[in-house]
Amino acid sequence: MQDTDHQTPMESSQPSPSLPAPSTRRSGFFSAIILSPGAGLAASALAALLMLLLRVVAGIPTPMELFGDFVLKHINTGTFLQLLQKFSPYPKLYPLGLALLGMIALGTVLGILYAAIVRVKVPANSYRPGKNEWLTALAFSLVMTILATVLFWNELRQNFFGLPTDLSRLTTIFGLLADFVGYGVVLCLAYRAILPKVIVSGSTNEVASKRRLMLSRAGVAVLSVGGLAGTAGFVRTFLDGYSSYDGDETFPQHQVTPAITTNADHYVVTQNPSDPTPNIDLWRLEVTGLVKNPGTYTFTEVQQLPSTSRPITLQCIASGIGGHLISTAIWQGVTLRTLLEKHGGPASNASYVAFSSVDGYTMSLPLDEVLMADALLAWRMNGVDIPYRHGYPMRVLIPGRYGEENPKWLTRVELTDHFVGGLYADQGWYNGPLHTMSRIDHPADPLPVGKAVEIGGIAFAGNRGIQMVEVSTDGGQIWHGASLQPPLSEDSWVFWAWQWTPMLRGTYTLVCRATDGTGAIQTSHIQGTVPNGGTGYNHKTIQVM
Repeated sequence: MQDTDHQTPMESSQPSPSLPAPSTRRSGFFSAIILSPGAGLAASALAALLMLLLRVVAGIPTPMELFGDFVLKHINTGTFLQLLQKFSPYPKLYPLGLALLGMIALGTVLGILYAAIVRVKVPANSYRPGKNEWLTALAFSLVMTILATVLFWNELRQNFFGLPTDLSRLTTIFGLLADFVGYGVVLCLAYRAILPKVIVSGSTNEVASKRRLMLSRAGVAVLSVGGLAGTAGFVRTFLDGYSSYDGDETFPQHQVTPAITTNADHYVVTQNPSDPTPNIDLWRLEVTGLVKNPGTYTFTEVQQLPSTSRPITLQCIASGIGGHLISTAIWQGVTLRTLLEKHGGPASNASYVAFSSVDGYTMSLPLDEVLMADALLAWRMNGVDIPYRHGYPMRVLIPGRYGEENPKWLTRVELTDHFVGGLYADQGWYNGPLHTMSRIDHPADPLPVGKAVEIGGIAFAGNRGIQMVEVSTDGGQIWHGASLQPPLSEDSWVFWAWQWTPMLRGTYTLVCRATDGTGAIQTSHIQGTVPNGGTGYNHKTIQVM
């Protein structure tokens, strides 16, 4: 019988792996746990790079943006305001940056969990991951994708290039899967690469083994640095599209407000750090839900719908007393009533209409109220296509409602039998008819004594109209009726004026108040803009010399 333990002199001269002692194995395992965050960091860095790449080239929202949208819907207005103040002057960018760092940190820590689960014998015999390691990495990827999909289900509908809602959700889920599979693959390979390896005895082989391990670890380090550098590069690209114009106001020119605001001067507020830029070839308008004949339109088909043009004033709920987040433009589009008639009208149980935008923004109101206000789905603003920042290619105009309930970048009109929540509604912001406001635009002091001067400004009550404006020069003790210019439309602001001749030198407090078309006088109660919209009279101090 052959003796299998016998070795020929030639065989005995071949180098063989050194066998680690138990204490060496234990120290190797602990060193693997210590090294595992390095693999997690490399995987996180490359996953971050991939998700930002998908954001830039395909409009797929990053997990950080999905997380931010999710959190914003689950906090109240007080907390929202505190966060705005805490992260000022960049209240949108700082939280996203922290979320990105948190994601990278979490991915780094998960490297430790991965190492504890796979428990590779250390020192390892190979640079090639085993079946258990691949399965664990796959499980990590699938679990993260499933958790993100379930948690962010309502946020998955957005795509910044304008894909329809259902396709956007599918594309976003694919993006999440790609991000997390990328993370799992790199984690698996990088972990194997940095593990201590069995050193082959013999001076030449031993040096080569150590050199290979050193190069492998260096490669993982390079991947980490490269991934972080690439991520930083895409962050800079992202910042190039930062919506720095958020909160731009419309101010009077030479103390007089133009009747029609130019597109460049029209106030703008956005929830997005970087606004969507819909691709018109991908964008669709969907009419769906409890409508008798659902349908979909391309932009070309939208422009062939029966259209109307009219001046409509928009006011932000954050404008406040005497504020300037208010503007008027001439909007052209199809009325919601006309659009629904083309689809056979609402079903009998349709009681709400929900508008959805390509950035995931959703807003719903009672259908009867929206139809009564003669809501307009507009694609032109002051004679040109709506600019991107104002909602290209289509936005909603609902007269009598604050700007937050006039969604931009519209992509879906859905009739439902229930209220559909959204960012501002879920936070608890006021969602009723806008409050009557009036503002003094001129004059400016100092004024000469004994010389007639005009006091004038604007008043607005949405589609309720303005019946009267009154002016006081003594802080509201005595009121005088002002003259009104005919409004540009039932949905626009009104210009008012009153002639005054101050006969004594001194300090005067000018005040104005408006009465809406229903006969209700503007409230004098001073109320901040959060969360119910500002109320109160506009006061202006004037010196007469």
